[in-house]
Amino acid sequence: MELLSPEVTLWTDGGGKVRQVMRPVVGAPTVAALFGNLGRHPYQGIEFADMTVELVEINGSRGLLFSGRGRVIATVTFAFDRDSRIVTIHNVANPDKLHAVGEGITHDISAREYPEGRQG
Repeated sequence: MELLSPEVTLWTDGGGKVRQVMRPVVGAPTVAALFGNLGRHPYQGIEFADMTVELVEINGSRGLLFSGRGRVIATVTFAFDRDSRIVTIHNVANPDKLHAVGEGITHDISAREYPEGRQG
């Protein structure tokens, strides 16, 4: 609970293919309870004990990559406030969006062109 901002918001994306919550989950007690209950049941048919979790870079920030049975199951990324508390959690379990992650596809954005000649 100490890691979560009181106003933390959890966003999930199952793409209609993987069971996820349908609306954003708001508030530290509610988000903590949701994550606390996850370990009680298999996730996408896989027991948590049979998963691997890696700390990875996703979209320019640190995140978690959950794998099991030879595939990527989900990613979780975080946004932090000035006090280093988590204010936003994004959980992506949509297999269509995880395809690139599972194949290790990376995109070099260091030299990406922006409108009006700005560099990113």
